[in-house]
Amino acid sequence: METVSDPGYSAHVAVLLGVIAVTLAYLRFTKSTSSKKLAPGPRGLDALRGMVSALREGSLNRQAEQWSRQYGPLVLCRSAVGDLCVLNSPRLVREMYAGKDLEHLTNNRPMTFTGWFALFDFKDVITSSPQYRPEWSKMRKMFHQAIKFYGDGVERMESRVQEELHRLVTELEADCGKDVDINHVISASIMRIVLTLMTGEHPVPSLVAAAKQFDDTINEIFSPITDTLLTACPWLRHLPLLPYHKLCRDVIQARDALMERLFTQSKASRVRGEPRGIADILLDEQDKGDNQWMTDDHVRGLLTNTVAAASVTSTQTLKALFLYLTHNPEVVRRIQKDLDTKLGERTPRIQDRGDLPYVEAVVLETLRLASPVSMGLPHLTTDDVTLDGYTIPKGATVFANTLVFHRDPEIYPDPEAFKPERFLDDAGQLLPANHPLRQSMIAFGVGKRSCVGESFARSRVFLYVTTLLQHFDVLPPTQHELLPVTRSSWKNGIVLELKPYHVVFRLRAHTHRYV
Repeated sequence: METVSDPGYSAHVAVLLGVIAVTLAYLRFTKSTSSKKLAPGPRGLDALRGMVSALREGSLNRQAEQWSRQYGPLVLCRSAVGDLCVLNSPRLVREMYAGKDLEHLTNNRPMTFTGWFALFDFKDVITSSPQYRPEWSKMRKMFHQAIKFYGDGVERMESRVQEELHRLVTELEADCGKDVDINHVISASIMRIVLTLMTGEHPVPSLVAAAKQFDDTINEIFSPITDTLLTACPWLRHLPLLPYHKLCRDVIQARDALMERLFTQSKASRVRGEPRGIADILLDEQDKGDNQWMTDDHVRGLLTNTVAAASVTSTQTLKALFLYLTHNPEVVRRIQKDLDTKLGERTPRIQDRGDLPYVEAVVLETLRLASPVSMGLPHLTTDDVTLDGYTIPKGATVFANTLVFHRDPEIYPDPEAFKPERFLDDAGQLLPANHPLRQSMIAFGVGKRSCVGESFARSRVFLYVTTLLQHFDVLPPTQHELLPVTRSSWKNGIVLELKPYHVVFRLRAHTHRYV
């Protein structure tokens, strides 16, 4: 997906990158090269030009898409800042990340600037790996325990979502017929759920704002092109004339403000053995005798992971979904017909997902078209990898280019159209998970590094869509232009972010009030 250029990413950085290339090229290209057949892709000056172009755009997405057209489904860019491999096929992604012969060589993370600078020197589970954090397996176990609390028996998560939806429906009823900023409605609502589960208490507005600020800044700094540049040249953060100086300062300020509330205040007020939420669960784990490795920064790192993993993808998926619904009113009418027939006035539950296959198809089609994590999170090859007869060298950073293959016309006919029915069989039921079309959808990753919160994210999206459409029609704004569903409507980040836009929620004629 083509993203909007950030004017701050200007010629200043392009010049700096040229200097970097000159100073590092000798070291890079005087190394002995492998005698094996390397994957196709740009080399030397072509690679440098591609990286400069990506930097100027503020996004790796567009450049990766151009490379895919030029070189095919497997691309290896060899430049002064390292080897960059891009997978433009769902088959290649599954073979690389989940194939039994390769997964042990490809499921580590590269040492990123974001992990070092913003996430407590890799004392988190998302950006770290066993090769430089031996306690990674233990951190991963802690992270899964936190997620388990988040979705324990589904009831806890569903109860929190229903409480928030009750509040949200009441808020929207008061604004019926008015233009509503969907970004404010959705992002604040999702964040309230996440923070309630983190602390066990309903969050005050200042905490919601702090968490949102952290989400925004970490999403920007961890975007592939920004993180790649800062990893190669971390000293760029010290140059006041470049945008990285302010971005790095903002990330740390937002992180520390959030940790003051989630970690410091939780630690001061908790009662051991009586957890109120995820923060207390992690603090209780820290007290156990066999967890002496677990420092305060490990707890902070896992808290930041939980906040980011539980909020940003769901928020952007819902924002995209309501934009597509506003542009496709016939989809809204079909969802509402199913809701009226299957549920009547009963409040939707997660267990209703199986009875509402069209809603599930709408969610899948949104994930396909929006591809929120458009390049996936970076992987690292820990040895030479052979794929389709080509070699990807040890130490390469690998990205899965979902934005390209989720719009491949050979997989998805008429790929730019919003067609939820493509995920339904002839009987109107959802295609099974092992169907080739479903297998081509890799919105949450695959293999050992896939998103552990996928089922919770999709459950939340389902509850929001069904509850809001049970009560409201979603219409274009009256005082603003409706945001188009073109590629320029998304901004760059590790998770692509829709620009702000407005819609109108109109109370349905025969709906009940939320009870």
